[in-house]
Amino acid sequence: MPALARQDLPVIACVTAYNEAETIGAILETLKRVDGITRVQVVDDCSEDATAELARAAGVKVISLPEKVPVGQAIMHHLEGMEPEAIVLWCDADLVGLEPWHMQTLIDTFREGTRMQVTSSRGVPPNWPGWARNGAVKSFWGWLFGPISGERAILKSDFEAAIALASKLEWAEMMRGYGIVLFLNWYAHAYGGGSEVKYFDTLRQRQKYQKWKSGNPVGQMFRQWGEFIRVWMKIRLNAGRIRRLAEK
Repeated sequence: MPALARQDLPVIACVTAYNEAETIGAILETLKRVDGITRVQVVDDCSEDATAELARAAGVKVISLPEKVPVGQAIMHHLEGMEPEAIVLWCDADLVGLEPWHMQTLIDTFREGTRMQVTSSRGVPPNWPGWARNGAVKSFWGWLFGPISGERAILKSDFEAAIALASKLEWAEMMRGYGIVLFLNWYAHAYGGGSEVKYFDTLRQRQKYQKWKSGNPVGQMFRQWGEFIRVWMKIRLNAGRIRRLAEK
């Protein structure tokens, strides 16, 4: 689709949440203040807390799933009843410090650009020393976290095409959130001129270990990063097969 056509498309902000009562209210109120967003909607993955109730109280569209499913399956419910073509603006439900300009920047950059997707990179942790905020560190931080960021703008048609190709692989990892975002990044570089990453120094994310019900959060965090690397390598090593599947 020509880049200029993006100017006329609606922007649908999509938030997928599970037990995010602590942050979901602020996230939705911020998204509602973004001028460039046409509609905000939430898929609640059968939360055990007040996530769904808070989302409804915010006055946004809420799709409540009757049982918990893998996040990759949950996010597909956002496409139900969506316009034939739209800019899909994904947003995590556990962000801290989200401001309207963060999401407006992603929208504007996507509308004005030609790359398949625009993603964000969160700022370095606030307790890091000042030298860690120089340009080189920020570039590295963007390279490291941009590919797995939950904040991204992409055309609905491109997202659907990427998911259709990923489904042909029949990999269980594709139903997990990081599997989908890692595949989207590969797909964007293979077929859409790559991704543009916007660095937001003031944006943070509630750390996973703060939500995990685990007696060993550090070990669980290392296991998660090990899984990220494993899936990234699996996609890279199977790039030839994936391209052949795309040609069928």
